[in-house]
Amino acid sequence: MEKKSLRIGFVGAGAIHFGRGTLPWAHATRLEKMGQINVLAIVDPDTKLSDSILKAKLSSDQTKQFYQDCKLFTHFKDLIALKPDAVFIGIPPVYRGSLDNGHDIELQFVRAGIHVFVEKPLSVVPPEKFDQYKEEIQRASNENNVIVSVGYMFRYHDAIIKMKELIKEHGKKVMAFNARYYYAYSDGVNKYWYNQNLSGGPIVEQATHLCDLGRYIVGDINLDTVHTIMLRDNDPSGAGCLSHLPHDGEEDIPPGQKLPRVTLSHWRFQDGAVGTLMHSIAIPGSRYEATVDVQLDGMELSLIRPYEDECILRVRDIKSGDPDKDVDYTFRGNDSYYNELCTFVKAVKSGDKSCIKSSYEDASKTYLFTWKIRRMGEQNN
Repeated sequence: MEKKSLRIGFVGAGAIHFGRGTLPWAHATRLEKMGQINVLAIVDPDTKLSDSILKAKLSSDQTKQFYQDCKLFTHFKDLIALKPDAVFIGIPPVYRGSLDNGHDIELQFVRAGIHVFVEKPLSVVPPEKFDQYKEEIQRASNENNVIVSVGYMFRYHDAIIKMKELIKEHGKKVMAFNARYYYAYSDGVNKYWYNQNLSGGPIVEQATHLCDLGRYIVGDINLDTVHTIMLRDNDPSGAGCLSHLPHDGEEDIPPGQKLPRVTLSHWRFQDGAVGTLMHSIAIPGSRYEATVDVQLDGMELSLIRPYEDECILRVRDIKSGDPDKDVDYTFRGNDSYYNELCTFVKAVKSGDKSCIKSSYEDASKTYLFTWKIRRMGEQNN
């Protein structure tokens, strides 16, 4: 018997869904690889962009079968009227995640009984405004039995799964979590990202992945213990000056809205461990660096280059027989984006939410954590 295709729509015709250059996303390509989808519509105010995307899909023998019924809309309510099974939302957070007029996109789909996959961060509004929106999402998803999954793809990465297994087997509590995210800036500028009023800033928008890993690996945060310092662009020392921004990337951004050059934060987890995070905008080129170190009594685990194809999990364990020896687990070709999308599709088809590793409710805790880091830095600056 032929399996029924999943009727889906995309809100956003940009790189998140349809890729661009060497960027790692392209959700549509991964969904096409799964097969058994029927794309009902692409929603984007840039009709020239969405039209070019659809024409390219229809002209390809590999993808045209998925887009035969696809329409182009400029407003998401037209997609809701088609009653898709699921929607993928990949637009900048400044345009969603809020009860402000027209920014309640996720909520509108959930209230219509449509399953939602939405990218991080959940919003850019401060926590006191976001809390009410989060409650509305939770209420509507429970009432309509709707799945809302958030794009924290590292939770689906084989290296993280292995890390959690090894920690459990070791049988000790985590003592320390240390994350570093070094952004390479000299080869390109996304002017939207550089304005923290639009993007949320480097912790809320970018290092949120590492903040989420801290919660996923170790546990929830004691928010009262968060302490942050920042190096700002207008620091009197001059240390915050970026001299290699191409195309005058910040020329029209007021000083108070420019991104902090360095953010350093530390905190206590509710289970006792100490956590630290450093984010910087300093290194050259386009290859940014991210690492996560986790320490337990008698064990260290280091996640190296998690965004890259040759991700390594390096483990040093007193139980290994040689306490000075590192053991490397490699994860070549692991596609955590595909894993998370595949899990979402399976959950929608089966109606089983239990396989979703990053629900909206849980992702909201990461959002509050990142805002706490940001606010403490702004207060101490």
